[in-house]
Amino acid sequence: MSDRKERATVRVAVRLRPMNNDEKKLGVTPVITASEEHKTISVMKGEDMSRSTYSFDNVFNGFASQKEVFQGTLFPMIQDVLKGYESTVFAYGQTGTGKTHTMEGDLSDPVRYGVIPRTTDAIFNALRKKKYKSYKVTCSYLEIYNEELSDLLAYPDSNTKIEILNKKSGTFCRGLTGKEVNSSEDVLNLMLKAVQSRKIGETKMNKQSSRSHCVFTVSVHITEEKENETFKYLGKLHMVDLAGSECAKNTQIGSRTSVTGSARERERLNINRSLLTLGRVISAVKDMSHGRKNIRVPYRDSKLTRILQEALGGRCRTLVIATVSPSETALSESLSTLNYAQTANGITNKPVASSYHHAHSSYNSPSTIMPDPTGAVEQWFELECKLKYMEAQIEEANLALSRKEMQQEMIIERAERSEQALQLLEVELHQTRERIDVVEEEFEME
Repeated sequence: MSDRKERATVRVAVRLRPMNNDEKKLGVTPVITASEEHKTISVMKGEDMSRSTYSFDNVFNGFASQKEVFQGTLFPMIQDVLKGYESTVFAYGQTGTGKTHTMEGDLSDPVRYGVIPRTTDAIFNALRKKKYKSYKVTCSYLEIYNEELSDLLAYPDSNTKIEILNKKSGTFCRGLTGKEVNSSEDVLNLMLKAVQSRKIGETKMNKQSSRSHCVFTVSVHITEEKENETFKYLGKLHMVDLAGSECAKNTQIGSRTSVTGSARERERLNINRSLLTLGRVISAVKDMSHGRKNIRVPYRDSKLTRILQEALGGRCRTLVIATVSPSETALSESLSTLNYAQTANGITNKPVASSYHHAHSSYNSPSTIMPDPTGAVEQWFELECKLKYMEAQIEEANLALSRKEMQQEMIIERAERSEQALQLLEVELHQTRERIDVVEEEFEME
């Protein structure tokens, strides 16, 4: 029982994307670094280079591959699903930080698959074990756009209305299609179909910005035999790709009075309102877990929180993947994301003072020597941030290289052992052939 309680706590992983080409061209200052070794995110703020450090259950830097992110997040949850547990993973962050890349990835390139296709592939690999007598896997894909529910797997001419209802086992969506799948290839085909229907749009932060929340659910019905007894399990895994939180200045395209501008503003308001409600729900649930009473949890204030009520109430295995940008231009949104992630699992912020030294002159310098001291300080701050970012990148690159070298050494070692074993077999084969020749000669002499 204690192990179950421990594993039921909300876990949080943070993924820091690398600087993109536009940011590099504009010379944007990177102010956030990630350490996979220490599982920390460091944020540099202000002219005094003060630094705040956030600790999480797992941290991924810009060098982390899609496979490494999957193995460090969802892979450990698969066994829970196969044992009948309900699990949920959220991808949360500002638009353009890599949420959809993390969840879906590039569906045309297996190397760049996100956690959803990798998870379903791992589930089917696990179900091939002999201990499972039979199984059935179904998938559903729900979209929440402007507080309206849509079935991304339904037929185009389907007019079935989706309703959120409650039953003893929790909240469910009546009318939502559940497609049976028999392989990871079936899941991939469903995702390719659903992606074409999902609401996306261009913002200043992201040319392919998701304008809706999407919930991809995998349900696994398993029959297992143990010592002449039959056990049946029903596990569920909800993988949620949340629309990105946004400021109006980063979202607006054209005039707000135009049709496009008005629709985009409505999208932004609904996205931010639902994410705000999600944050309030998580804060309330955390307060309740700390013993506070008479707290209202606003599940019904948005469609998203109502659908995910069981996941947010502590009954699920829950994981939050927060995605952030290293850019100074996105600092306020990144801090908001980190604070949200910190609230999700109750981790305490650990501010760390910088070792930056500011030298003061003992006399008044002539204006011809330093015409703009404010600009010089800002320039120094940018250089310091870029230096810290590069140092962190070099450190993480060296760690990644070390891991690759260790993997290569293991491969070489296995190859050498195989080669030695082959040589021994060749010697044994040669000796066996010599003995056969001797026996044949003796047989001919007789």
